[in-house]
Amino acid sequence: MKKIFTTVFALTLTSFGFSQSLHIINDGTDVTNGTFTVEIDASTPYVNELELLNTTSSSVNYQVNRTVLSGPLDADAMLYFCTGTQCYSPQTAITWTPTSLPSALGPNASLPSGSGTYGISAHYDVGAVNNNMTVMYRVYNTAASTVDTAYVTIHYVSSTAGIEENQLPSGNVSAAYPNPASSVASIKYDMNEFSSKGKITFYDMLGKKMKDIVLTDKQGVAKIDVSDLTPGIYFYSFIVNDKVMATKKLIVSK
Repeated sequence: MKKIFTTVFALTLTSFGFSQSLHIINDGTDVTNGTFTVEIDASTPYVNELELLNTTSSSVNYQVNRTVLSGPLDADAMLYFCTGTQCYSPQTAITWTPTSLPSALGPNASLPSGSGTYGISAHYDVGAVNNNMTVMYRVYNTAASTVDTAYVTIHYVSSTAGIEENQLPSGNVSAAYPNPASSVASIKYDMNEFSSKGKITFYDMLGKKMKDIVLTDKQGVAKIDVSDLTPGIYFYSFIVNDKVMATKKLIVSK
């Protein structure tokens, strides 16, 4: 189970003064320019839904920048986020800012503001190696005349496990082929003897689940019908005993 500990760096709204229009809220606590910790396990996805708040009477156009402050990102780990109405692909760059247009936050408004909207949805799908990481998300007003910026730092810290590593459920999954695919995509997979169940789950770019493929054998090639999916970019997660082993990308074309 995910454990979250909020460090009391939060300040009251009034203490920021007029220059601080943007605020970041985590589970009802203002963590603007502060830090909180998430306890993690290997091969497990974590997401923190952070609220963005505009405390002024003017609309703000904002952008989000993500920086890995410390810790390695494994090849099979995924670090990505959503904001506004957009979810971005996993990125391995130390510092990354989307090239898309800024998002808008109305006067005295907050995000999320309904289904399909996000403040900052911070995702860390931990790989097979349980690595500690420190990640900072910076939200900044894109107006040329302001330096208005808010940030939050997330410490991802390994929890202790009581099971020998070689007795844990695990598995491998191949890249889908063909890719792009227009009708059927094939995905080769393999689960170890300690695995009791597996599936492949498809998501669209906004993180909406599109389909689940239950795997009845521990090894094999799953044939996925993608003809019912709208052309575009999708992600599929290989899940063994309810833990994500890997997440990969598939492009659907017509």
